[in-house]
Amino acid sequence: MSKVDELKQWIKDEICRGQFKKFVKVIEDSGEGGEKAGGYEFRFRFNIYTETHRYRITAIDRSKDEGYLGCTASTREPRAGEDWTRGNDLPDGKFTRETWEHIKNAIIAYELAELAPKIERAVDEEKEMVGSVKE
Repeated sequence: MSKVDELKQWIKDEICRGQFKKFVKVIEDSGEGGEKAGGYEFRFRFNIYTETHRYRITAIDRSKDEGYLGCTASTREPRAGEDWTRGNDLPDGKFTRETWEHIKNAIIAYELAELAPKIERAVDEEKEMVGSVKE
């Protein structure tokens, strides 16, 4: 089994709950891989989406080294007044399970929303209102 096949299985098991085609848009899949100067190279690029972001993951499995696994994030819509989408590089490195875990964790962190600051006065007023209704 190639590393690309392993990655596809990780995606099915950990992200898509077995529904690969429902959540993953394949951009490039070299299938059996091409011959490269006496070796092989498998390429697999795909997108996954959230409400506001697109994550492009690139995987390259090569016979000459440990390959490459990386991710970029970009917004799906430009900001008001801009005609481009913003983006960032997320973790990348050797094509390993460890790199995959770093990528997954970065996607989760990227999607987290900050909690609104607690406004003490409004909370106190609400408590007073609830207390006066009970009396």
